[in-house]
This record gives sequence, C-alpha cells and structure tokens, in this order.
Amino acid sequence: MIRIKGRAVVYGETWYDEVPDCRAGVDIAIHRHRHAPIEGARNEPFFSIVSDLSGDADLASRFDRDCRYKVRRADTKDGLALAFSLDPADQLAEFRAFYDAFAREKAVPACDPAWLAAACAARQLTVARAVQNGETLVWHVNVTSGRTARMLHSASCFRTTGNDHRALIGRANRWLHWQEMLRFREMGLIRYDWGGLFEDETNPEHAGVNRFKKSFGGEAQRSWHCTVPVTLRGRAWLWLRDAWRRHKAAPTSTQAAPQLASGAS
Repeated sequence: MIRIKGRAVVYGETWYDEVPDCRAGVDIAIHRHRHAPIEGARNEPFFSIVSDLSGDADLASRFDRDCRYKVRRADTKDGLALAFSLDPADQLAEFRAFYDAFAREKAVPACDPAWLAAACAARQLTVARAVQNGETLVWHVNVTSGRTARMLHSASCFRTTGNDHRALIGRANRWLHWQEMLRFREMGLIRYDWGGLFEDETNPEHAGVNRFKKSFGGEAQRSWHCTVPVTLRGRAWLWLRDAWRRHKAAPTSTQAAPQLASGAS
C-alpha cells in the first residue's frame, strides 16, 4: 500500500485488486484499476491498454511493423544505454526537474513529489532512462503492484526542433518501453499497463497518443478507480471535498444572469 499524508487525512492506495492492509492507519482507501466497482464507493471507470508479458515469445514480435523497425534501429544503431532502478529515491529530484520542464513545454500538470516519494518508500516505483553519450533523452516512471507494471510518467528531451533529433527521441522512447517490458518480465511481472487510452479520438493529439500505444500490441481493458472512506474523519473529509468541488463548479451570479434573463428555470 502507498500511504500519502494529505492536509487533513491519510490516503492509502492499492493497485490491481491488491488486498489493503487494515492496519495501515489510513482514513481513505483508494483502489486503482480494480476489475469491478465497489458497492457504495465513489467509482470512476478507466480505459487503458495492457500488454501481455507472459511466456517466452519475443515481445517485439507483437509490435506493429513500423514500431518494430524503430525499436530495432534504436537498439542497433543509436548507441542507447538503459539505466533502470528499483530504488530511485536519489533520482527523484533530477527526474522532477526534467519532467516539470517538459510539462511546462507541453502545458500538462507537473508531477506530484509527495506521491512519488510515498510510492518510492513503498518500493513500488521504478525509474528508467534512455541514455546516449551520457545524456538522458527519455525518462519513464512506473508503479508496480503484484505482477503488473503501470506507466505513470514519460518525458523526453527535445533540446532542438530538428527532424533528425526528434526522430531519435521517438525511437529512444519506443526502445525504452521495450527495454522496460523485458526487464519487468525478468522480474516475473506478466502485465504492462500503458496508463490509459483516450476514448474520444476527435482530438488529433489524443488519436496520436492512442496510435503510439496500440502500436506495441496489447488489449484494451476497462477498470475502476474506487474511493472508500475508512474512518469518520475520512468520510467527513470526502463530504467537504465534494461540497467544495461543487461550489467551485457552480456558475457565478454573473454567469447565471443570461440564463435567467432568457427564461431558464
């Protein structure tokens, strides 16, 4: 279980039907990627794609033709080296600086340092890098639970806009996924969760992300994130949190005025 101390409560996260430790001293239990919702819980569906790591077959044989070509080229011609850690506490600050710069460029949220530290303390965090000539080109961070690894963060170094460099980064990113899948299989893991699929592909960028993940093979799956209050404090905090979110989402009087003027009831 990954324990995270919030402002007023302690959260405990379990992943993939892991049985929570009742003695963990948490106020709110969060079950990530359960196979089914929990009755009476706050349940949110999640759509992803999962690669099968079991068996002895060549994992790259499951990739589509273009993906397989780019991975093999990266492996044989790009001079990449893998840096992989099961205990990455001493790398988190460097990763956060790299990822947060990447996030600003891409206009996506920064990573959560408290969560990363908690997952690392629970020994459920892995960090992998694709390195060329001493320079890190791509970082990946995964959470592991049971026999599953799940992609959390991926960040790339686009130091130039040249097409050759961008193509190198793309190959390094694919190569790093492949190398991680091999390493996870060596560790006895049998599933690699790609961390989500966009169900609406009308946005070209979302469609591109989906194509990238699907190019490695895998099977689309639906799971559930379930939030369960464990203590009275946890129940009260969830009620207050939900009330605050409803308040923030409610239209202001200025926003509501046109509706009232047009006769909306």
